[in-house]
Amino acid sequence: MAVSLDVSGGIAVIRIDEPSDTVLADVRALLPVVAGARAVVLLVDPGLCAADTGRLVRGSVAEREAVAASLRGVRDEVANLPVPVVAAIGGSPSGEAAELAMACDLRVLAADGGLGWVTGGRVTGDQVLVARRVTADEALRTGLVDRVVPRCSLLRAAVELANECKSTQAERKSCRIVAP
Repeated sequence: MAVSLDVSGGIAVIRIDEPSDTVLADVRALLPVVAGARAVVLLVDPGLCAADTGRLVRGSVAEREAVAASLRGVRDEVANLPVPVVAAIGGSPSGEAAELAMACDLRVLAADGGLGWVTGGRVTGDQVLVARRVTADEALRTGLVDRVVPRCSLLRAAVELANECKSTQAERKSCRIVAP
């Protein structure tokens, strides 16, 4: 299964383990379940980067538009969860995985990772996809992520950050922790 859920100590961990055409639907199905947790960690596997970008490149314009519409819905649902959401980002995800990570309240990135941005544009009438990778240092310096840690500490650091957050909905958006 591409997406799985573990709950321990009031922290729900949603793992996105592999690329799949159903990742967005799978994550969306878990969101009502995790809304009752104290906090949520969204763990993005490093293997999603190349596969996600490849799927975007191979897809038709209609397929990309459908994925974008679905992504906006899931992204908004993640952003509107009544509990703090922390992204644990391994590797350099792009596309859907990067969008979901950016919808989270806080982000922890593996030191050897980064964030990939894929944008579309037109050149002489043809659709062109352009990708850019933001390094972990740049992501931390510019505030795209809250912490950068060794890959082996990624999940632990994200759970610790989730535990530092207030658990009430009114205080959720004020859960801003300065990176060390």
